[in-house]
Amino acid sequence: MTVGTTAPNRPKANDIEISPAHYLQLILHRKWIVITIFAVVSAVTAIIAQRLPNIYMSETVILVDPQKVPESYVKATVTGDVRNRLGTLTQQILSATRLQKIIENLNLYHEERKTMAREDVLAAMRGDINVSMVNGGGGSQDLQAFRISYSGKDPRLVARVTSELASLFIEENLKAREQQATGTTDFLQHQLEETRKGLETQEAQLRDFRLKHLGEMPEHQVANLTVLGQLQASLQQENEALSRAEQQRTYLQTMMAQATPVVDVDGGVDPGDAKPTNANEGPKSPAARSAAPGGSLNDDKARLAILLSRYTDKYPEVQKLRQQIADREAKEKAAVQAAPVEVTAASGPPVPAPPAKKKQIFVPVNSTNPVILSQLKGIETEIAKHKEEQQRLNKLVGSYQAKLEAIPVREQQIAELVRDYEINKNHYSQLLDKQLSAETASQLELRQKGETFKILDPAQVAERPSKPKRMLIDAAGSMAGLFMGILAVIASEFLGMTISSAEHVPLWNGNQVLEVIPIILTESDRKRKKRQVIMAAASGAAATVMAGAVLFFHYRG
Repeated sequence: MTVGTTAPNRPKANDIEISPAHYLQLILHRKWIVITIFAVVSAVTAIIAQRLPNIYMSETVILVDPQKVPESYVKATVTGDVRNRLGTLTQQILSATRLQKIIENLNLYHEERKTMAREDVLAAMRGDINVSMVNGGGGSQDLQAFRISYSGKDPRLVARVTSELASLFIEENLKAREQQATGTTDFLQHQLEETRKGLETQEAQLRDFRLKHLGEMPEHQVANLTVLGQLQASLQQENEALSRAEQQRTYLQTMMAQATPVVDVDGGVDPGDAKPTNANEGPKSPAARSAAPGGSLNDDKARLAILLSRYTDKYPEVQKLRQQIADREAKEKAAVQAAPVEVTAASGPPVPAPPAKKKQIFVPVNSTNPVILSQLKGIETEIAKHKEEQQRLNKLVGSYQAKLEAIPVREQQIAELVRDYEINKNHYSQLLDKQLSAETASQLELRQKGETFKILDPAQVAERPSKPKRMLIDAAGSMAGLFMGILAVIASEFLGMTISSAEHVPLWNGNQVLEVIPIILTESDRKRKKRQVIMAAASGAAATVMAGAVLFFHYRG
């Protein structure tokens, strides 16, 4: 019986249970089909991989250089995570406007622009650009560096595009930081100006309020109390002085009512020579002269009244003055009593044969004492002055009392104004500090002393392509060819069962196998089979060497 023969109307593989060993025998039996498919697919894959264009990649590493001036001296106004800012910069640089400008300047995608739309060309370029983070080895969360890469067919042009992208990242970062610092400074300057105007308005309101209510402020309370105390003391003194003056006026008025008329004894005149005199004119007697302003009786009485308003009767000066006044009054009384006798003698019956004719004398009598009247006028003037001063002091006392009473109200009003003023003043001071700090930080950015991007590894011209990976493609093609060959052999089994052993004969025709006759090989058969094996091995080795040489020279070139 011939092993491996196939007959018509044979049973299918899915009608009977077949072991995995059967499939292994089937693959070995149809090995040339597997080898043919493997070789064809591998060759086609190698040819396709060989014809794929070379893609070169150039990359550059940009270092995030931190601020050169310590932040304890100058605090940067540009804050935030570098990763977020890098994402923003990437979106700005990969915008259609920027990429279109690069494409036109460097004449990129010349062939693609003839057949593809503008949006497709820009999408292709975005796909060729890659921006990735470079993680530091220290475990820091802050970004320390990032990598920019670009892929293309021309290695020199790829390097130029990569350098252009790196320059754009550095320039855009500087521009963004300067704009942010300048914008912060301008904003703070505007806020500072508005706050300053509001502060000046509040200062004017506060100043006008203080001037309008001068003396009614809480800080004037002590001074007002002191002045009020002095005014009240002065008013008390004026009241006492007025009381004394009124007492003295009463005393003088009493003295004037009780005073004896003043008679001028030695100042009589002849009726023919007499001249009309008023009560305050005419010759004065010794008593009148003693009571005149140049005298001392009325002066002593006035002095006594003053002393009695201050001291008691036991005061030595009072007693002495009383004795002096009593002596003077006694003398004046004696002088007044002697004057009528002299007048009567002159008006009596004529004495016979007088030796000489005596002249008739007119004695003028004053009903009021001119000294007391003069003192009374002086007291009236003094009382008027005291009352005027008293009114003035009362007005001042009332004014200061009103100021003291208004202090609690003014204190509440001024507290509201001062509170708002202090709040704005503190806000202005804070804004001023921030504005000065922002100006310093802005100068720091303008002088590029802040955080900057620095090229660590510049873009280099690639010497070998980064794509395609031909070895991987060839390996994948070979594996696919082998898989396809095996799959083809197994799939053919489902079309009809192949008899590869004696056990399959009963399944095919229902007859039992009596004996299995092995294949008998002659010497020539063995030599022919040996030659076939050697030729197959040599062919495989030669193909392997040729494929290796081609790959070696390809990747080496």
